[in-house]
Amino acid sequence: MEMKMAVDPHSSSVMTADEISDPRTHTDQQFDVASLASNKKPFEMTDDEIKKEISVPRTHTDQKFDVASLFAIVTNILNPATIAADNVFRGTKQPHMEIKGERAIATSFIPPLCTLKELSYEMACKDPGVETAYKTTKSILEKLKDYSWHAKAVLTLAAFALDYGDFCKHLDQFHSSDQLTKSLGILKGIPTLLTQPSIDHKQEGAIVELNKLIKDTLNVIDCIVTLEERSVKYNPNDLPALSIATNNISIYVFWAIITVVVCTTRMCCLIKDESKTHELSQFSEKINDIHGKLKLQIQLCNEEIEKIEAYWKLIRFLKEPLDIAEVLKALIFASDNRQRVKVFPNELILEAVKTKNVLLFFTDLDVDKISEYVSIRTPIYENIPSKYKDKYEVVWIPIVDQWTNDMQKKFESLRSQMSWFVVQNFSSISGIKYVREQWHFKNEPIIVVLNPQGTVEHHNAAPMIKIWGPRAFPFTHWKDEELHKSEDWFGSLMLEFSPDIPTWIDEGKHIFFYGGKDSTWVKEFSKEATGFANDAVKGARISLFNVGKDSGSLGHFWKLIDNFFLYKSQMVTELDPMTKEIQKLLSYKNEKGWVVLCKGARLVFSGYGTTVLTVLKNFDEWRQCLNDSVSDFEVCLEEHYNEQLFKDGFPCRVIDIPKSDGLIPDYRKCPDCSKIMETSFRFKCCDHNQHGFNLKFCHNHHGTKAQLKGSYIDHMNPQVPMEPVYRQLIATTDKSAI
Repeated sequence: MEMKMAVDPHSSSVMTADEISDPRTHTDQQFDVASLASNKKPFEMTDDEIKKEISVPRTHTDQKFDVASLFAIVTNILNPATIAADNVFRGTKQPHMEIKGERAIATSFIPPLCTLKELSYEMACKDPGVETAYKTTKSILEKLKDYSWHAKAVLTLAAFALDYGDFCKHLDQFHSSDQLTKSLGILKGIPTLLTQPSIDHKQEGAIVELNKLIKDTLNVIDCIVTLEERSVKYNPNDLPALSIATNNISIYVFWAIITVVVCTTRMCCLIKDESKTHELSQFSEKINDIHGKLKLQIQLCNEEIEKIEAYWKLIRFLKEPLDIAEVLKALIFASDNRQRVKVFPNELILEAVKTKNVLLFFTDLDVDKISEYVSIRTPIYENIPSKYKDKYEVVWIPIVDQWTNDMQKKFESLRSQMSWFVVQNFSSISGIKYVREQWHFKNEPIIVVLNPQGTVEHHNAAPMIKIWGPRAFPFTHWKDEELHKSEDWFGSLMLEFSPDIPTWIDEGKHIFFYGGKDSTWVKEFSKEATGFANDAVKGARISLFNVGKDSGSLGHFWKLIDNFFLYKSQMVTELDPMTKEIQKLLSYKNEKGWVVLCKGARLVFSGYGTTVLTVLKNFDEWRQCLNDSVSDFEVCLEEHYNEQLFKDGFPCRVIDIPKSDGLIPDYRKCPDCSKIMETSFRFKCCDHNQHGFNLKFCHNHHGTKAQLKGSYIDHMNPQVPMEPVYRQLIATTDKSAI
């Protein structure tokens, strides 16, 4: 009979015609060839390469089941099973010990038996070899692609536990008189291991090694399940250690599953008494390395969770405080302080503040910022009604990330300037987190006002105190609301500049406040306005105040206006008339001259100095406009100012805003002197400086542009993101009072 031969184009081997016609032979041959083409050696692959290889697209129907209950069953099987194996081959009698962190089994739990049987079949009776184990692992991951990573690991281990637990049970009870146990033991291959004249020591060592690797793998999967439980309860973004662990969870699961596959093969080889088997040392080393990493990550997670729990506890507590002493105890003297807190002048702060209102003054150690508040403390205290002076305490709490010798010296220097309570080494992790996140402390000082019951009366009274001084008393939100709506805000800010100003305000006079960068203009305006004030202006008594007469007063004036703008910007969401006037004032900062007219403390209007000067010089042209009413003077002056401004052409409106903490985090040094340069926002609008310009048309249809650090932002374009405070700043559409 003639034998026909055929050559497989993918193989160097020769097949007979019968082999070709046998579909089983052909399929097996193709399987072997395909496996050769896909062989991988995981110990030679990087984590990224493994991640890429095992990334299987998931469907939209995730498979879910009670992983915790299944893992509890697995631990209840493998724990006594490994002890039984050790007892047989080591001659020991270890008692059953419950695994640490053993989980409860839900009474309604139904195990996924079909999936477990399928996985058990997938792992059974494989030839030894890392490449085969890798291919089997990939097949398992494909079957379990719709399960979470920790579920994949637990399911695979559960499938192994079905066989290994049964094997160890019959191994331990094989010599009993129970016929059922003996018969099942024979089917499990027990006689191969126990009925030989003497057990080979190498074989005994292999079983002990296998047993240890199973326990180590169980510990790794235990850690994986623990991390999964953490990620369900907590946001990984809040726990860096958990985030790192979850990013690598697929790698940990891969090595756990491939190790279970290898353990299954080792068990099968021992039962069949085959000399060829897996070398487990590499897997043991890898699993122990992973276990070490997971234990460290869980430890770090637990530490981070402890901080989060302490923070949440503090939040819950401070929602309904009992009294001020309890609040300070929870905030300052928390159990998670990294170092002992010191209080000056003594440690009796909790007793001293009982029944009092407390102003918590949080700062860094910036000398200039703190000194500003120290300097206004005395005038505020002196103006508080005497019956309230012993009802208020100030507690300075500097927030320092790391106390160094230099920090300590700076702190002691600042402390010597203060007459209130001072806290040093405030280092409560939850307390500092609370101050930063709930009370929004960044780097600018804040003053949190608490009443005797520990309730917050103002989350940050610092701007109000800095602006209004004694008028801010009693430093509450309602007082803040009252002040920021006040029409006499400008006159109130000017009270500190001269003892004459309060008198003029009380007398209801018209007051010209003026200043500017051009001393020639200032002198000319002073002369012209003095003559104007002495003229017989019906219904008006006029006084003049040169803000720049004192060399230091002009800088203080603009700082006051800057602070007031920032203060107002925090209080309002709409561009109200007061905020518009503040913005106009800010735009005059770099002008050669500017003028503000007040009636008493009420601001009437503000304008460009050159234009106001022209109007005063042309007084004879509009003198007839005046009648007997005081309001006529105000109306006539502003009306002719607007007419003159229209004739002259509107100057570009340029507004420099001081840096507000958190908006511009970077800094630059001067190229000449190397000092840190002053930082600010600049907004500029020149669209309205054309002669005959239609204000309403421009700002309704063309928009206003703001220059921010060299680039232009169109406020009419909603796609351009801007800080809310500055979006409202440049969105001014009412130019009628320019």
